[in-house]
Amino acid sequence: MPSVIQGFVVTTKPKDTTLESFPTVDTIAAGASGTVVYPNLYKGVAISVAIINQDGANACTVSINGSLSFQLSSGSQFNVNDQNIVSVTITAGAAGQTDLVAQVAPTLLTTERARFDVDRG
Repeated sequence: MPSVIQGFVVTTKPKDTTLESFPTVDTIAAGASGTVVYPNLYKGVAISVAIINQDGANACTVSINGSLSFQLSSGSQFNVNDQNIVSVTITAGAAGQTDLVAQVAPTLLTTERARFDVDRG
């Protein structure tokens, strides 16, 4: 059953063993704010994201799918696995960048049955 996340219709099942995915890497520069919207950039949703704060002195601020933001302490990492992630918003610390390493699955326009159903003539 599809769900709507931040205005995007998502039919992806993150633990679907038939689902093909690909890695992406995005960087938010030191002292900057940025939002990675996976359907806009990569035509799919992230099913796993590692957020890596490269700033050794300052925390960064993180919001996933428009949720309440939280602080990720300096030099730490936060992983989100087996979820449908449409967007990640980051405000990086002043002394270092924040990296987002994600596993993105293409947006499925049909059900699993329709993807594998082959009409033969």
